[in-house]
Amino acid sequence: MNPQERQKLERKLQDLEAQIHQPQSLPTSTPDTPSLKSVYQQLTLWYQGLPDRGKVVAIAVGAVFALSAVSTVLNLVRLAFTLAAVGVLGFVGYKLFLASKSSNPNP
Repeated sequence: MNPQERQKLERKLQDLEAQIHQPQSLPTSTPDTPSLKSVYQQLTLWYQGLPDRGKVVAIAVGAVFALSAVSTVLNLVRLAFTLAAVGVLGFVGYKLFLASKSSNPNP
């Protein structure tokens, strides 16, 4: 390898190292994911294009889904309160019946 080729290769290597160590800017958002505003606009345009009967049906279906979601959330809250009450009752029962027996050893 002659000295000119060697210098050329060293320059290319230095350029590549500089590119590797150069900070890369990351994209803030991908173009494939639509924003919430554009989804809302598309939904609004779709709804406005429906006939009157279609709008009534869309509102009815949306109401059913909304009521179902509210019902599910309320059931989860009720379940949390029930589990808390069972836990408190279990703890009180343990303290009254089992913890008192172990603290009073009778020979």
